[in-house]
Amino acid sequence: MSLRFGAGLVVGLALAASAAQAQPPIPARTPLAIVPIAPEKAVSRVETTRVDFAPGQAMPEHKHTVPVICFVTAGDFLTRIGDAPETKAPQGSVTYEPAQVVVHYFRNASATAPAQLTCASLAGAQDRMLNVMLDPKAK
Repeated sequence: MSLRFGAGLVVGLALAASAAQAQPPIPARTPLAIVPIAPEKAVSRVETTRVDFAPGQAMPEHKHTVPVICFVTAGDFLTRIGDAPETKAPQGSVTYEPAQVVVHYFRNASATAPAQLTCASLAGAQDRMLNVMLDPKAK
């Protein structure tokens, strides 16, 4: 019985070594987006945040003091940023929230499943408060 286990282990290790040798030398890279930052900004740090949305949940109206790039890591979103019309941001896509531009909403498009963003705020040495929630009563 231990001989059968030992032979299986040797075959398993040989298959794993063969698969490892068949892989390319570096992982595949897939370009996702090129996001021009205008006006240009000196960046001394990148602050990253994971944002978890419940089904149907929306981030209320807000803006950022620095440019923010978000990666949709789970689910799909409906978003309206600045003067642009509503757009759909499916899983795997990239969104851009320019500094000082109102983000009217960022909403989980699903009423039944959670969704998630991973966001990167491009901050300079003097940037302290990066997010500003806007008062819905101030309209």
